Amino acid sequence: MKTGFSEPGLVFIPSPMKNISYILLFLSSFLFLSCIQAELPNAEADILSCSVDPDILRKDPIIQNDRIQILVKSSTDLTQQAPVFTLTPGAAIFPASGTVLNFTKPQTYTVTSEDHQSQKKYEVSYVISTIGSKFSFEQVRLENGKFDVFFETDQNNHNIMDWASGNLGFALTGASSTPEGYPTARWAEGKVGQAAKLTTQSTGSLGAIMGKPMAAGNLFMGEFDLSASISDPLKSLHLGVPVDLVPKGVKGFFKYKAGPVYKQGGVVQPNKKDTWDIYGVFFETDSNLKYLDGTNKFTHPNIVSIAKVTPAQRIETSEWTSFYIPFDIVNNKTIDPQKLKDGKYNLTLVFTSSIDGDTFAGAEGSTLLIDEIEITH
Repeated sequence: MKTGFSEPGLVFIPSPMKNISYILLFLSSFLFLSCIQAELPNAEADILSCSVDPDILRKDPIIQNDRIQILVKSSTDLTQQAPVFTLTPGAAIFPASGTVLNFTKPQTYTVTSEDHQSQKKYEVSYVISTIGSKFSFEQVRLENGKFDVFFETDQNNHNIMDWASGNLGFALTGASSTPEGYPTARWAEGKVGQAAKLTTQSTGSLGAIMGKPMAAGNLFMGEFDLSASISDPLKSLHLGVPVDLVPKGVKGFFKYKAGPVYKQGGVVQPNKKDTWDIYGVFFETDSNLKYLDGTNKFTHPNIVSIAKVTPAQRIETSEWTSFYIPFDIVNNKTIDPQKLKDGKYNLTLVFTSSIDGDTFAGAEGSTLLIDEIEITH
């Protein structure tokens, strides 16, 4: 006589231990299925990466909060381009990734999250124009309603470069509720029009807990890597943008006032006084070097020339004061004209209100104003 249930070729004979095992198996399966059911669709709607034909690129695509810039060679046919995107898991994009579009003007893509509850629009632009040689800081936008971002445009009024700063990292501290309270901000009373104001600021209680009690005002050509800003701040500076000129010098106007109390690691250093810094670095890129960072900005063997203000130039002044710093060739480097045409040489200009700000040393309140900057070439 068969007892319990049976399948063809299989006879189940119940016993107390087997009953317990099956009950546990049933409960485990139930819990496993419950876990699967509890996993909700992804709510993120972000573009994670962008890829195009590497032969046309002057620089890897720059992905920002709601825009992507693809810097390409001047010979690129902008009417027939099909960038390919990777998205957050489960998200969809329209127009579809890989669709051929006319990029003589920026195109807008809409990303929809897996749960269909959120959408995000990205402006994607192909940039042929290289940066100019004069910078007046008249063009500024408010990023996320929080802080100022200076940018440059070409003759068609298309954005060709955002000036980078540490404002994005400072936003995480919640230390300011207004754009004026951020380390890098616009200043209405420039040498001509408005200027850029760089101020060393306290990062508040949250910054102190993280061991980063202050943030120097800074502005530079390149990108700020937010993910590295906490774990390895010197790596957060991705310095350099492609140029088709060979810089000979940098000139412009500045004002500077040092803050009253110099601190290092949050500890007062009574015998030290803050000062400012401006420098430029011109270097060659290759498959191993896409940008310089805080660890190799003056030492990498690919560097062609460096310009730097001298200690004698780092004065305090309440009047707009001119400066000029020449680019000095290092390592007997020479320029390859074809590489220059292909965008293989990068340039960065860096401005900061505290010369040791990248190690969180300086004086709160130190303020550097800059305006009418020009690269001579």
